[in-house]
Amino acid sequence: MPAAHAATLPENITIHGLDAELATAFRDFADKTKTSLNAAAKELFRRALGLPTAEEAERIKAWNRVCGTLPDDAADELRASLAEQRKIDWEMWK
Repeated sequence: MPAAHAATLPENITIHGLDAELATAFRDFADKTKTSLNAAAKELFRRALGLPTAEEAERIKAWNRVCGTLPDDAADELRASLAEQRKIDWEMWK
């Protein structure tokens, strides 16, 4: 993204001059997904930009809560921190 866009991109935007075909398709999408026009616009922007849709993001979060994985360096650090706990004190078990 050009630096000028990054510095000036507002959090809210207005899109002017939608032609009838685009406006109808946009409203149809919002109706089909049972969302507001604002939510529909956000969803379409995410799809167009290759970002996870809201539904996909929730599914990813749920999956990671159940089956999340650690990056290799974090996993190695976790294994090392648990190494002492994994030692068996055979004297204690006599």
